[in-house]
Amino acid sequence: MKSITKYTLFGLLALALVGGGLGYYMFNKKVPTLEKTNPDFVISADDLFNEFENDESKALKKFENKIIEVTGKVISVKNNKFDSNIILVAEMAMIGGVNCSFKYKQENEVKKGSMVTIKGQCQGFLMDVVLNNCQLIK
Repeated sequence: MKSITKYTLFGLLALALVGGGLGYYMFNKKVPTLEKTNPDFVISADDLFNEFENDESKALKKFENKIIEVTGKVISVKNNKFDSNIILVAEMAMIGGVNCSFKYKQENEVKKGSMVTIKGQCQGFLMDVVLNNCQLIK
């Protein structure tokens, strides 16, 4: 009876170590940058937002997890301690349009009202089109 308990505890300990190691690996895994990746689509912020606004399910099939290069006018820039968020305006949007999240803080000052081109991976549509892992092109 004692040997069964010993093997059970050993098995649980081994399972916990494997789980902990896997969790540590996934937490520290680096996400590849899009710097040298060619975009799947080149589109304006207005056109991208309108595609989602007109038919979200069709736009999701077309754009989700694709690399998109989007050009538009900046209406909001938020720099946090480690990352940045830039929102591009879309005419049809009530507020915002395309929400671009950067993994790193944007040191070069992107000003509200300027025209920019950003490349990012489309994650879908909430109130804005969401692009993650973005790179500022110009």
